[in-house]
Amino acid sequence: MIHAANWVDRLLDGSLFNGSVFLVIGIVGALLLLVSVLLDGIFDLFDFGDGPLSLTTIAAFTAIFGFAAFAATGAGVGTGVAATIGALAGLVGAAAAWWLSRLIRNAESNAAVSEADLVGSEASVVLPIPADGLGEVALVRHGERVSLSATAREAIPRGSRVRIVQTLTSTSVLVEATGPSDPAGTAPAAGPDPAP
Repeated sequence: MIHAANWVDRLLDGSLFNGSVFLVIGIVGALLLLVSVLLDGIFDLFDFGDGPLSLTTIAAFTAIFGFAAFAATGAGVGTGVAATIGALAGLVGAAAAWWLSRLIRNAESNAAVSEADLVGSEASVVLPIPADGLGEVALVRHGERVSLSATAREAIPRGSRVRIVQTLTSTSVLVEATGPSDPAGTAPAAGPDPAP
């Protein structure tokens, strides 16, 4: 209780913000974590996959490191010790984030379709794909509509039929155009459903 009172007193007199660099690191990490979770797939081209260096894991480490070190500084701990406490807490948080994201991605891929199943499949472009940029494609697999972030070497308009040539991550693919575009953008988002 004494430490909590000390922390509140330092917050009120402004001396707590001597460790404000940790607070800024925590806020940046939290914003990155929020973006990586809410806009899953948008940063896939800048991501290192689903491993320990995924954007979600790095963002979780950064956020927890910053906030834990800031809290330790506020409790009167020296900067070096606060950084060590933050790093240890960040490693635990990053490991938990990695484990949870793998668990979620495995559940998604088991429910929908495996990455190997996707290569060679046809899909429809539902959001235009700029050259070397990200758009979105949709296809039906095992009776379910699957939407994926997609990139291509050349621009592909909405409604075009495409073939998936490579899986980049569990939620993004590289595609190439296979036929003329549907100007109304009403091409069905269906591909052949392989036999079970």
